[in-house]
Amino acid sequence: MLLYGIFMFLEYGFSSYVPVIARYGIVGAQGFGLTAAWLFLSQWTLKHSFNNEAYAKFWNDTFYIRGLIGWILICDYSLINQFVKHLIKQDSFTEQEQHSLQLRKEAELFKLRQQLHPHFLFNSLNSINALIGKEPKQARVMVQQLSEFLRHTLKKEDNDLITIQEELDDLRIYLSIEQVRFGHRLTIEESIHADCLEAKIPPFLLQPLVENAIKYGLYGTTGQVNITINGTLANNQFTFVITNPYDPDAVNTKGTGFGLESVRRRLYLLFARNDLLTVINGTKELTAEDKTMKFFEASIKIPVVPKDAGSQI
Repeated sequence: MLLYGIFMFLEYGFSSYVPVIARYGIVGAQGFGLTAAWLFLSQWTLKHSFNNEAYAKFWNDTFYIRGLIGWILICDYSLINQFVKHLIKQDSFTEQEQHSLQLRKEAELFKLRQQLHPHFLFNSLNSINALIGKEPKQARVMVQQLSEFLRHTLKKEDNDLITIQEELDDLRIYLSIEQVRFGHRLTIEESIHADCLEAKIPPFLLQPLVENAIKYGLYGTTGQVNITINGTLANNQFTFVITNPYDPDAVNTKGTGFGLESVRRRLYLLFARNDLLTVINGTKELTAEDKTMKFFEASIKIPVVPKDAGSQI
């Protein structure tokens, strides 16, 4: 019972914060006091229990050795106990910190997602308003397409995984809305390898790139604009490349726009990498109607997971 009481004291003796240097001194002093109490109480108990002079002499001769061994054992136990407690606290702190970082990441991802939709929704509603008087049938079609697009996007989260086929289906709904807005001026050339359609990626990484291409390809111009979309799968990585021409005299090309920066930030939050989105500006040229039209190319590389993987990252 005496030893049990000593160990319980050592177990809960440091319930409040004590500086590290002072802690070692307290451990030594505490060990000395507990060892002394253990020695004298044990000596008194054993002598009265056995009442043997030979045993009493043996006890006296080994008194200091017993004390040293007891002090070392008690101090060792106390230090090990404090070290284990420190590890437990450190693990708890690390877990709380990771949980806090995860919550901040999810909040930022949600904010980025919410910032992407209002601009597109505003433009779509303006287009519907313009179509209602002139082409009411087209306006109804656009309302239905917009409703379907919003229904698909609102039920998905950033940490969900969807197949590339599902992402492309949502992208095609978006493009159908934009083609109603711009009519024959917008043409799309799409080349997506069939072997990558069942791979899984986070949602809403492709649409902002296409929206950026439409914005910088059609705004400020009156002619037809062709946007090419290419997708390939290699080394467990889906590469999605969008190329659009733009008129440098009609478009302010400084910066890459919020859409691309939001995608870059989302990729970093999801995969902890800054090299997954690259842009090339002005590397190709074509001449149309006595104008030099430059090309803007955005390339995104998305790590994919197998089709039999779970539904979340």
